Amino acid sequence: MSGIISDASHDEFLVASAVPVAGSHRAGTLDDARGMLQADVTLVDRSIYAAAVCGNAVGVQRWLARNPALATTPGGPNDWDALTWCCFSRWLRDEPVRSADFVTVARALINAGASVNTGFTDEQHGPNTQFESALYGAAGVAFCAPLTALLLHHGADPNDEEVPYHAAEHYAHDVVTELLRAPVPLTRDSLATLLLRKCDWHDLQGVEQLLRHGADPNHPGRWPFTPLMQALRRDNDLAIIEALLDAGADAARTLNGASATSLAAWHGRTDALQVFAERGVELPHEGLDAVAVDVTLGDTMGVRARLFADQDLRDTFMWRLPEFLCRCAGNGSLAPLSVLLQLAPSPEVRWTEGDGYWHIPPNSTALDVAVLRRQTAAERLIREFAAGVD
Repeated sequence: MSGIISDASHDEFLVASAVPVAGSHRAGTLDDARGMLQADVTLVDRSIYAAAVCGNAVGVQRWLARNPALATTPGGPNDWDALTWCCFSRWLRDEPVRSADFVTVARALINAGASVNTGFTDEQHGPNTQFESALYGAAGVAFCAPLTALLLHHGADPNDEEVPYHAAEHYAHDVVTELLRAPVPLTRDSLATLLLRKCDWHDLQGVEQLLRHGADPNHPGRWPFTPLMQALRRDNDLAIIEALLDAGADAARTLNGASATSLAAWHGRTDALQVFAERGVELPHEGLDAVAVDVTLGDTMGVRARLFADQDLRDTFMWRLPEFLCRCAGNGSLAPLSVLLQLAPSPEVRWTEGDGYWHIPPNSTALDVAVLRRQTAAERLIREFAAGVD
């Protein structure tokens, strides 16, 4: 038997059982696949691909006994080999208690000759095609540490565009542990991506895990920011910022026109600026960044003096004020928020761009941001100030 089936119900079942190829691999549910299986239990053994995507180890072994070449033969509606169907399975993703079944399936396929560096090419983004490896499916979609460990043990390469980026998500520290001890070591750039992405997830345990392993807090890899800068861009808690500083992060380093000190100032991070100063880091003392520092430290008189002395500086600062005001509201930073409310032409000035990371819509006010990010003290301050103005 070839193991390649063209039956429509079989193909529909495979599509329903695999993660979506277009869009987010985290999207969708198993509802359709469960309904099909309830109507026809034979679907799980119609082909080696159906058996693999369902974690049906007995079925996979039976197909391999009939034809060992099926371990490397692509098939099904996506034209994937069985190991790819296994690693990009919705059943694996959504039923983690069954991970041992998928490990057994993968081991049987690998022993029969399947390449652990298999996968598929995502062509959904026009000319910017992206190879998505079986390891990415295991580590960055299903977050399955045992399957990740198996693939790595047999030589899967973790240094691609997808594995480090996505494996950092969802606080899957056991998956990262497997990546850190892989026979094919993570490159410096891969470690940088993992560390930066842990800042995206505000994951203190994950940041500390990577720093203990030796990830460089000053290496941006292929990104335009260092991990410390990313922690500030994403409004991480002070504990993460201090962990990066303890590991040697350089807060004064300038990259692409910004530094951690300037980012902290423009995000209203009074706590971060105070920690920098305590550690002997020189804060910006000239130009626009110096005004942001004075604002964030609550120095109203210093801010007014700087702006009064330089009309161009004042004009540029006032142009940036709506975003600055909203970022301070989002962080619940009351000292700079109070200063900016006094300087703003209205408490209802609008942040034109908004912030997709925090799901802040374009043209939001500081009050909108405070409400969306549940900063009740900032919300109260803005309302009280607006009432006083009225």
